[in-house]
Amino acid sequence: MGTHGSDLRVRLSHAFGTTPLRLTGAAVGISTGGASVRPGTVRTLTMETAYRADGDHRAEVNVDAFVQESSSWYFLEGVDVAAKPAGGKRDAVVAFGDSLTDGAASTPGADHRYPDQLSRRLSAEGRQRPVLNAGIGGNRVLSDSACFGEKATTRFRHDVLDQTRVGTVIVLEGTDDILMGETAANACTSTNRRVTTAELIEGHHALIRAAHARGITVIGATLPPGKGLESGTPAETRAALNQWIRTSGAYETAVDFDRVLADPLNPEQLLPAYAGKDGLHPNDAGYRAMADAVNLDAL
Repeated sequence: MGTHGSDLRVRLSHAFGTTPLRLTGAAVGISTGGASVRPGTVRTLTMETAYRADGDHRAEVNVDAFVQESSSWYFLEGVDVAAKPAGGKRDAVVAFGDSLTDGAASTPGADHRYPDQLSRRLSAEGRQRPVLNAGIGGNRVLSDSACFGEKATTRFRHDVLDQTRVGTVIVLEGTDDILMGETAANACTSTNRRVTTAELIEGHHALIRAAHARGITVIGATLPPGKGLESGTPAETRAALNQWIRTSGAYETAVDFDRVLADPLNPEQLLPAYAGKDGLHPNDAGYRAMADAVNLDAL
């Protein structure tokens, strides 16, 4: 999320828990590197990379106690920043999607995901607007997952429609429906059936209808290429869905992440300068290119 304000509110949730959750406390402070915190800045709460420790170390400023590290934000439902609306408008922009929005393969702790980069770009051009990152790694349009959350058509209400001052949403979803349809079932990928382009399109139509019912502008984002999408059914499904996003007129406009990130010499792969180590997710430069591709006038 990118915005500025005088007050911060962090919302926690235990919606998917199966046993009682007991919170003994948490702390937040200005990092001097890793889990080390600048003395005098410690406040109750937690953010970004999670550093955990046994016992109560909320006031601890030294790194030694925090031997457990994770990039997951446990129980974090959202972060609200108190800021004055621009003329009372619904000016918030939600980036809605999977790990490509969540920022997989970007530099940890550097805020180089594409929504972060988009927020910086808006600020640099004097168009300060809240940008909310509603990306969940592994999330799918059509199927729930025990690991990757509710399907997009279900969580859209809570993660987009119920957020404060939302005026625009950028939808980048479908990659994991395609990829998981080609993999063996396990606890995280079940259900992992092969989906059709028509089914994905109907899922996108459902998101569009829900947004339009609230008067929210919806921008469709094409799916970038990458490992696992190079050939056969995955490549054909991705290409067909992208063509629909570009040309159907169902979305107000489209941002063509596919063409921005693809290697011109091999369009089924990410441009090497933009490719993360796994060949599926962009690196920091790739996420910056995604943010630069968004038409600010369309937001």
